[in-house]
Amino acid sequence: MTDSSRFAHDGSTGRHARIEAQAPAANPARFKLIYESADRRFCLFEDANGHITSVRASKLA
Repeated sequence: MTDSSRFAHDGSTGRHARIEAQAPAANPARFKLIYESADRRFCLFEDANGHITSVRASKLA
């Protein structure tokens, strides 16, 4: 059996915390474009839970 966990250093406490490997999500997140600026540099997206996220369009390419 292989150990799929890793350790990460917490700089604030100086301790190492065990990070368990997680299986990929069964359903990837879905976003709906709700606004795009006239110059197409800024976008607003809404997820299935109603959370709104702003994104610079240059980060999508």
